[in-house]
Amino acid sequence: MSFSLLHKRLGNIFLRVYLGVFGALVGTLLLSILLVNLANQVRLEAYQEELLSGLFITLTEEFTLTDEGQKHEWLHDINQTLGIHVELSSLNDLQSTRREISRLTENRLVLRKKTSKQLQVVFPVHQSELLLTSDLWRVTEQQASASIYLLLRDLQRTPTELREQRLLQLGERFAYPLQLLSRLPAETDPLQQRRLERGEQVVLFSDDGRSMVSYVQLGDNNWLRVGPIELFNPYPLPLLISILLVSLLMLAASIWCFLHGLENRLRNLERASSQLAAGNLQARANMPGKDFVSKLATTFNRMAEQVQRLLRTQQEMIHAVSHELRTPVARIRFGLQMIEDLSEDGSPHAAILHQVQGIDRDIDELDTLIDEILTYARLGQEKLQLQFLNQDVTGLLEEVLSGFQRTNPQLELKLTIHNPAELSPEADLEGRYFQRAIQNLVGNAVRYASHRIHVTCHLESDTFRVDVEDDGSGIPEEDWQRVFMPFSRLDDSRTRSSGGYGLGLSIVQRIIYWHRGSTQVDRSPELQGARFSLIFPRHQSAKLPPLEIPPQ
Repeated sequence: MSFSLLHKRLGNIFLRVYLGVFGALVGTLLLSILLVNLANQVRLEAYQEELLSGLFITLTEEFTLTDEGQKHEWLHDINQTLGIHVELSSLNDLQSTRREISRLTENRLVLRKKTSKQLQVVFPVHQSELLLTSDLWRVTEQQASASIYLLLRDLQRTPTELREQRLLQLGERFAYPLQLLSRLPAETDPLQQRRLERGEQVVLFSDDGRSMVSYVQLGDNNWLRVGPIELFNPYPLPLLISILLVSLLMLAASIWCFLHGLENRLRNLERASSQLAAGNLQARANMPGKDFVSKLATTFNRMAEQVQRLLRTQQEMIHAVSHELRTPVARIRFGLQMIEDLSEDGSPHAAILHQVQGIDRDIDELDTLIDEILTYARLGQEKLQLQFLNQDVTGLLEEVLSGFQRTNPQLELKLTIHNPAELSPEADLEGRYFQRAIQNLVGNAVRYASHRIHVTCHLESDTFRVDVEDDGSGIPEEDWQRVFMPFSRLDDSRTRSSGGYGLGLSIVQRIIYWHRGSTQVDRSPELQGARFSLIFPRHQSAKLPPLEIPPQ
């Protein structure tokens, strides 16, 4: 695998893991923001309800104690004094949800958000279907101002000696402290003191801006202090810690879900590889998909199939070689026994010579078989490097045919060059192996032909094709692919009688593979026997990637 391809695959793996983790981070962040917003909605509603309950409970108490004929005048006076607009309505006039009706029957506030800045407050009048409603824009500021003036009205109607007791009663309704002061705190400046003397309200904020205190003068040397009122903090530390813990758990769960699937797939691949290493050649990693793990599993399965094919081929070769060697060895042993018997009987020299010549032929047959096996094994090496030279194809073919014609004068061997475009007959070939492939095909045709063998070379611009045809019985179509398997015999008895070991066509296929060509077999349309076709590229480029182990 080249460095660029390895870098690309590693980049894809990194990108998938990075995008998975990044997606989990973004999803967790968005979910954290959503959780904060949802939590703040609940917290803000609870805060506003707690802040406004004391004010509206006091208002409804005053409204209840007011005579029926003076209620409208009371409303007018409240609106003028408190700085908020309070209206009287009926429960039947209010379009309420089931939750709002439930809260009103429990004498609780109902908060309605009309706009992003406007909040409607609805509070029931005790033992009545009447409701007090008010629209607020600045909830904390308006309620603080309205509360302090409402308390001031109430305390001014209360005798001086009973104000402390009354303030304690009122303090139970409010969510913040109420206190009567006999002197102002030191933090008020002269300007604020003069404002208090004029009957105005003074609001002081804490240094951290998280709370506020309101002051108003009740009388001579008497001041009312309301607060401190805690302002709404959208990001309190406990909430942030809770959201952080939840986010970390969700992030961990997301990453675990992402990596758990990847880990399971890799473990499946590991189990398959362990089974293959243990000798189970049927082990496969079944992982459908198009991600890098699926591609890795596909590559592993191909490797396992190749290993299984190689071992099966090796076993078949060992079996076939042992079978092929057994016959000549048996003949040699028989010949030696015959020589021994002839020598003991005093047989003539000619009979002994005949047996020696038979043994010599058997040894030649063994030598030929060993050469075929070595050639087949050499062509099965990984990344075999052939020395391609620009050679005349027609000249190489003529040399092969002339040799067969001399040894087989009874057959008609014909060479035809089909070159309508008058192209150059030269091509990039490894001449020795090219001629070996043609020799194997013509030799195969010589064994099975009745009278004629035709060799045709078709020259084209980028490729050339060599067809070897004979007028023999041909090859059944169902056996066209099997003929290229090593030691394959379609008719064992006929092959034995005609010679050959079943390696010739396998060697041809491997030679064509290393030339980046292809082989075909079919029936000759002219001679009606077998036709083998070899297709070669005319040019071999050094820029092409090297070939791996040839197919078995």
